[in-house]
Amino acid sequence: AYLYRKMAAMWGTNNVDHQARICHSTTVAGVANTWGYGAMTNSYNDMHNSKAMFFIGSNAAEAHPVSMQHILRGKENGAKMIVVDPRFSRTAAHADQHVAIRPGTDVPFVYGMLWHIFENGWEDEEFIAQRVYGMDKIREEAKNWPPDVVEDVTGVPAAQVKQAAQTMAENRPGTIVWCMGGTQHTIGNNNTRLY
Repeated sequence: AYLYRKMAAMWGTNNVDHQARICHSTTVAGVANTWGYGAMTNSYNDMHNSKAMFFIGSNAAEAHPVSMQHILRGKENGAKMIVVDPRFSRTAAHADQHVAIRPGTDVPFVYGMLWHIFENGWEDEEFIAQRVYGMDKIREEAKNWPPDVVEDVTGVPAAQVKQAAQTMAENRPGTIVWCMGGTQHTIGNNNTRLY
């Protein structure tokens, strides 16, 4: 980035942008505070061994084609793939389940999944006890998102929300992918399961 800035200065401008500012600066602020580490939390190899992959806010096929190759290897190894995206993207074309939420309703959708997870006892109690702070507040908020409310807000049929939660619960270890699909991508795999 430093050298590109120098090159741009030769042309009389300092208007140079790069991924470290548009992507990783927000990663450090958000992901580090949440997960304790401001970068990718698992390796691509973990995707190869996943039994389920959940994508939300991510279109890896277009935003990070290198990671998409590892995702496809995981799928070849038998992983179920869920893509939550208002659009039918190139990533969604590979999904076992494409969930077309209304734009901006990703948080209610996740709370809808959590409602099913808590209702059915699908959470990983040991993981929560060892590594999660404030889960009681999450459980309380999830109670506000029963299937009928989630369907009304997200436009997703209640059965689809439950299917996504159940697929993740029954196919462990799982991987959750968000953002570009490569730099901050996997949470909940192998020994680090969310539920």
